[in-house]
Amino acid sequence: MNATAAQTKSLEWLNRLRANPKIPLIVAGSAAVAVMVALILWAKAPDYRTLFSNLSDQDGGAIVSQLTQMNIPYRVSEASGAIEVPADKVHELRLRLAQQGLPKGGAVGFELLDQEKFGISQFSEQVNYQRALEGELSRTIETIGPVKGARVHLAMPKPSLFVREQKSPSASVTVNLLPGRALDEGQISAIV
Repeated sequence: MNATAAQTKSLEWLNRLRANPKIPLIVAGSAAVAVMVALILWAKAPDYRTLFSNLSDQDGGAIVSQLTQMNIPYRVSEASGAIEVPADKVHELRLRLAQQGLPKGGAVGFELLDQEKFGISQFSEQVNYQRALEGELSRTIETIGPVKGARVHLAMPKPSLFVREQKSPSASVTVNLLPGRALDEGQISAIV
């Protein structure tokens, strides 16, 4: 009985449409206008491209802050954490942010020694050398597959004239892994 009632209602509705032929025309016209408006809005929406990816939280926050100050629309990818901006502004923004020293990046390596000034003290030279070693070790560890980031601190004892008092250098290593990944024994022994 429900099926016949539904059929009766459908027939009544079709009869009303036949009695007033303007209704289907109005519905079709409205649908066409809605589709056109949607296409225009979609075409005007900016095409977003990746500005930077694989950033530290500090660099990401600083870049987002700068983009907000510059009134640049941006979005952060949920999946990768990449910062995306309109495609036509990517190169300009990279240059402007680089001018402000962003992103600061992770570890510095031996390029730190290229920037040394003439007349630098021996202590500063030694500190820069140690920082360069730490940075290079961090970069090397970060090339291991599951490693997202690494931080290395070296403890380098001062040389002694006495053989018995010689201490060997040591290192502290902190490794951040990609989600759901683990290091195997070979990778761990390579780090140690």
